[in-house]
Amino acid sequence: MHRREVSQPDVSAGSERALVAAQFDAPWKAGLQRFFRPFLAFCFPQLHAIIDWGVAPKFLDKELHPLAPTHAQGQCFVDLLVEVNWLKGTAGWLMVHVELQAQPDREFPLRMWVYHYRIWDRYQRPLVSLAVLADADPKWRPCSYRTEIAGCVLAFEFPTFKVLDCEDPARAFERTGNPFALLVAAQQVALRTKQDFAARVEGRFGLVKYLYRRGLDRGEVVELFRLIGWLTLLPTDFELQFQEKLATFEHTESVMTAETLLAPIEIIALERGREEGRQEGLEEGRQKGRQEGRQEGNLIGRIQCCQDLLNLERAGTEELAGRPTAELERQLSDLEARLRNRLRP
Repeated sequence: MHRREVSQPDVSAGSERALVAAQFDAPWKAGLQRFFRPFLAFCFPQLHAIIDWGVAPKFLDKELHPLAPTHAQGQCFVDLLVEVNWLKGTAGWLMVHVELQAQPDREFPLRMWVYHYRIWDRYQRPLVSLAVLADADPKWRPCSYRTEIAGCVLAFEFPTFKVLDCEDPARAFERTGNPFALLVAAQQVALRTKQDFAARVEGRFGLVKYLYRRGLDRGEVVELFRLIGWLTLLPTDFELQFQEKLATFEHTESVMTAETLLAPIEIIALERGREEGRQEGLEEGRQKGRQEGRQEGNLIGRIQCCQDLLNLERAGTEELAGRPTAELERQLSDLEARLRNRLRP
């Protein structure tokens, strides 16, 4: 689902945009939808202050696709359209359009303008267009679109939030408890560790530790853990290093509940299961072998993770792979039950 970051010196601009989109598009969109109110409070506080948060925002981003500029199809990263109720008298709904750009693009200001006027033309409601600049170029700062012909002037200005400008967002989270600050921090980690996965492991681990110390809602903790991991994508070997580092921290600090603890287990177990499935499929042939391999590999990976966390004697992969699937299921259930009992307050 996610593409691994690799060094490609001769890659075309279009391919590079596709690689950036593959990493940042989905997690940013999910983060904006899950933490829309904290996002505005952290990035655009002036707008946050005029919204009536007693009325739930309504997300209309699917309706943006037919409004997209033709020249921008396939090049946009994240776009969001939200209806919110504002506090100004009886004005009713306010449209909020959000664009995230993870790479410099000279056409970006024009795209902001085209989206803005097309949204307004369709809905005929007050509209605010916002830009989140999540790129690595400190000099790229588009904030307006302007054209003039024979005295006819069009000038369009839009508020922007530059991720690189945010000073120590992790500390901002510690001060305010705003969960979106950690997603900004994760983007910064991703930008500065493009060629250094060892540093990315440390950067992600530093952010994840904040989740245990703030007392956030369990659902927010799980979602932030997932999105931080998604933004700071790692190759499999470095992902294993991170999971081992996290498991050691959890065991030492005794800060995790069983339910939250099992979330990272499932991530790495899925990867192990897929790899076992591929190997089994090659050896035994075609679909049946691959399906059985995925199932058994997934179970083996989950069992091994549970064993690591419980400091049990680790069984060899080959020995586990020889057991029937039903037996692996029983062993996994037993290990997870013991894990929950051990971590129960």
